[in-house]
Order: sequence, then structure tokens, then C-alpha cells
Amino acid sequence: MKNLRLLLLEDLDEEAKEIVSFLEENEYEVIRVRNISEAEKEIKNRFFDLVILDIMIDGKPDGITFAQRINKEGIDVPFLFLTSMQSRAVFDEAKLTNPLVYLLKPFNKLELLYTLELAIESCYDQSNSISFDDENAVLSPKFLFIKHKRSVVKVDVDAIDYVDVKEKYCNLQCGESRYLVKLSLIKLKEMLNNDNFKQVHRNYLVNMKSIKEIYLEDNLIILNNLEKIPFSERYKNAFVRDNTIFR
Repeated sequence: MKNLRLLLLEDLDEEAKEIVSFLEENEYEVIRVRNISEAEKEIKNRFFDLVILDIMIDGKPDGITFAQRINKEGIDVPFLFLTSMQSRAVFDEAKLTNPLVYLLKPFNKLELLYTLELAIESCYDQSNSISFDDENAVLSPKFLFIKHKRSVVKVDVDAIDYVDVKEKYCNLQCGESRYLVKLSLIKLKEMLNNDNFKQVHRNYLVNMKSIKEIYLEDNLIILNNLEKIPFSERYKNAFVRDNTIFR
């Protein structure tokens, strides 16, 4: 599991402290910067899932200026404004930078959390996305963005050891972490579209990278963490047929 990393451009220490503290409590990683120079340095040296911009920085609309630079330089990162500026003229200028949303201070905590969740869903919107309902997730090519408690966590697809069916849910086992998504195993396999994941049982999908040993005669798979996964005859035959090492 990787917490989503956010960049916060905010020059006022007290307001920044409140925002950072709240977001970190909800399992987001937040890097706070005080001016455009610091923001440009951070965004060029690290990957951020989302950027939160105040508009007025040291008395100048540098939040808008920074958003314009992000767009001009083609930096692929979503951003939103969190500001006390209620001027229609300022809003119209900010709107031209195509932010995800324009939030006003003082911010409502639930509104900010929901906005971040919707922002992730919007940015990774695709025809095969899983919508955030209860304990669901959004799928990007390399990550699953999963609603976990009150926040959204980023799970590396390669870090998923296996998937098993739990009634109406699929459990994603990632090391010691477990996540539930309300989706069938067949649909999840289709959406992952990753050759590393092989179905070995009607209730199990296994990441080939996580396999330590295979006991064909015992219909058993041992993972690197020594967990045991059943290997049904139906899927074992297809597995053997598709892997020349067994021929």
C-alpha cells in the first residue's frame, strides 16, 4: 500500500498546519511548500497524485501562476484550488487553468475528503473503472485506488499477491494488507488485464511473481510468504498447457 502523495502550496503556517494535520490523519502523505519556487522544485523531483493550491501567496495570485505553468509544461498532475478568494474575476481566471474544483476556505473537512476521492475517480476515469461505492476502487494501468476507511490509498498492482472471493467481494491480499472490492473475480481479472495474474481456482487469482513453489500432484501452490493456495484440476490443466516448462 502506498498513501497518496499530495503537494500543498500554502504560505500561511497555521492554515497549512491544519490542512496537513487533517490529511495525514486520513492517511495521505502531504508535502507542504510556501512559494512557487519550492513548488516547482518538488514537482520536478517527485511524483504527486494531486496538488492543492492556495491562490494568494505573499499577496500575489501565485497559485494561478503555478497552475498555468503546470499546464504550459505539460506536467501530468491534477490540481485543485483551496482558497479564501471569492472574487468572480479571480474565479474566472482560475477556471481557465482547468482545475478539478475550486473550494473556499474555511474548508469543510468532509467536503475536502470527498473532493479528493472524486478527484482521483475523475482523473482515472475510464470505461472499465470501478466506481467508489462502499469498499470499491478505481483502476489505473499500474495502481488500484481503493477507498479505505476515510481516505483513498494507492495499491501497486504488482504488490497484489493473490485475490480470493469473499461472498460478494473480492479480497486483494497485498503482503499483510487486505482490501475488499465489490466485484466478481472474473470482472476483476478482466479489468486487471495483466498476464502475471493467473486463475488457479474458481475462487483464486494468483500473481505469478508471488509464487514460490507449485505441487501439481497435490494441487497446491506455495507463495513467497508461505501461504497455501488451492490449485483446482480445471485451472491446473490450462496452466500446464500454457506454460512450456511443464511440458
